[in-house]
Amino acid sequence: MNAIDYWQLFLETGAPEAYLMYSKQLKLEGKYVSDHPGHCSESYGLQ
Repeated sequence: MNAIDYWQLFLETGAPEAYLMYSKQLKLEGKYVSDHPGHCSESYGLQ
């Protein structure tokens, strides 16, 4: 599974472990995940 698959799973289930898997996979794919909710605009990612 890639990060997008984990994100879709999180959106469907709301399971916090799915978000943690998403964050881990995203970092492995070479992208940065901020732990600060105000890091990006409101329309980006988490809403």
